[in-house]
Amino acid sequence: MATMKWLGACVALVMATVAHADGEKTRAYIAPYLGYAHMTIDGGTVYNEPATMRFDAVQIGAAFGFQTPIGFVAEVGRSHAVHADLFYNDSDLELIHTSGAVGWRFKFGEGWNFTPKVGRLGWELSSDHQVLMGSDGERHKTIDGWDNFFELGLTKDLRHNISMGVLFQDVDEEFGHSRSGAFTVSFAF
Repeated sequence: MATMKWLGACVALVMATVAHADGEKTRAYIAPYLGYAHMTIDGGTVYNEPATMRFDAVQIGAAFGFQTPIGFVAEVGRSHAVHADLFYNDSDLELIHTSGAVGWRFKFGEGWNFTPKVGRLGWELSSDHQVLMGSDGERHKTIDGWDNFFELGLTKDLRHNISMGVLFQDVDEEFGHSRSGAFTVSFAF
């Protein structure tokens, strides 16, 4: 009985999205973004630093993807979050994310879009002046790994092929946690 309910819900969703997608084509897009990132680095990740460290950083990145007429989204992206302290040179950190994600773009109101996404990303945390401890217990200038993430986007269509909005991304990473919010502009073609 439960399977029939899910099947009925899926059929209703497909019918609604096909009706909504009338006349549209699959489009590619590129979406640069700029924002703020907050990183939490677990104690012991930085050599001789037993306490948890928290940093704010400037983040810049871009995503390239495809959106189908029914709302399915698939994209790849890359971002750099950099924390640089001008007065204390030893606290610089850079976090690079290279990601792939899938999601669904829900249209509502007059040109508004809500897009939840999930994905997997490769991360690389590095520092020029601090020694980082890898999961192998060795000292490194750069540590890296793979983790899952989720992202939420809220955008407003300005034209048929241009939209602006905000993104929120949250990642539990091996070294700690990162969270970011960014302003984005998307150009479809």
